[in-house]
Amino acid sequence: MALLVGIIGPSGEGKSTSIRTLDPKETIIIGVAGKELPFKGASKMYNLDNKNYVEISTSKEIVDTLKNISEKGTHVKNIVIDDIQYVMGFEFMKRASEVGYTKFSQIGQNMFSILSAARTLRKDLKVFCLGHSEPIEDGGEIVGYKMKTIGKMLDNNINLEGLFTICLYTYVGEGKTGPEYFFLTNRFKKRPAKSPMGMFEDIQIPNDLQHISVKIDEYYS
Repeated sequence: MALLVGIIGPSGEGKSTSIRTLDPKETIIIGVAGKELPFKGASKMYNLDNKNYVEISTSKEIVDTLKNISEKGTHVKNIVIDDIQYVMGFEFMKRASEVGYTKFSQIGQNMFSILSAARTLRKDLKVFCLGHSEPIEDGGEIVGYKMKTIGKMLDNNINLEGLFTICLYTYVGEGKTGPEYFFLTNRFKKRPAKSPMGMFEDIQIPNDLQHISVKIDEYYS
């Protein structure tokens, strides 16, 4: 069974940038939104010619791609699904004219199918799902954060964070020369990050997917 890792946070807080440290020979990126990767040399590291980058956005395409990588891409150790929340967003926009609530359940099922399929891949694979967060408000006050979906109808049917073994949240601190970008390994300042006890020494770690991958391997070996 593959390991499912969520990386959650607002746009611009270092999620996609964290890909920069992974070995492109062992990594395949599924770009749901089709945007450029935000680090120097990314287009040379990840592209169609290298067969380590693909732009797809439907749940069926993603599930089929995951299974194909697991079965035939034996050199691949890391799969990154970048901007995974757009799987829901794009489908919702395509079906915006549909009346009734059935579409919300179906969109939720489609997202669930991706995460469920990811968990069934071969055991030496790590699947990093990068997604946006959104605040949870009560009486106008922010009481927490969660992975962004398309609304309460979907939230009532599925808790996406509950499907991840590890779910890290982004955090931007103030450094001496400007902002410093971290991932949180456990709950901190209303962000419900989680990781197995003892996997990470600190609650704030660098936004570095290779560092996370190494820590995961050390923990489970």
